[in-house]
Amino acid sequence: MNHSQQENLRVKDQIVDGLFSLLKEKSFSSIKITDLIQSANVARASYYRNFDQIEDILVYYFQDLQRDRQYPLQGNPLHDKQNDLPGVQESFELIYAEKERITLLLKNGLSDYFYQLLSDQIIDAVGDMSANSPERYRLNVVIGTMFSIISEWLLSGAKESPNEMAKITLYYLKNGVLA
Repeated sequence: MNHSQQENLRVKDQIVDGLFSLLKEKSFSSIKITDLIQSANVARASYYRNFDQIEDILVYYFQDLQRDRQYPLQGNPLHDKQNDLPGVQESFELIYAEKERITLLLKNGLSDYFYQLLSDQIIDAVGDMSANSPERYRLNVVIGTMFSIISEWLLSGAKESPNEMAKITLYYLKNGVLA
């Protein structure tokens, strides 16, 4: 990676940091570009060279997590035969490392971005399904379950360890909630 590319990534990361800093004080809808460039300590031109709108920052943030950390799910949560605990636990550890930021998004009504990341990662792990496949419903149950459990965990302060959460999640995925 050349110096220009490294500098561009640094600026993008500053903008991401600036956005999350502002989300601690303001609602997402009240954040203006001027606030953002001041918080990130970047020039307006640097902002517009990298992003068209503030929502693009969140897309970049989650793409960066996906790319750099292979986040959040590894393994195939639809198959009971394998030991999913290590992969699911790793997922909770990675989410735990980003808990402050993801919680800010959830509290600001921006859960769609996190849901899409989970969905993309789970689909990558299990493979896409035909629109006619009844398995797509089971896949959506897994995605919804993971999203709900993670959201509740984060919003309630993430008191349980990632290992405990992985065990709880796998129990409900494999045994059902009404079992």
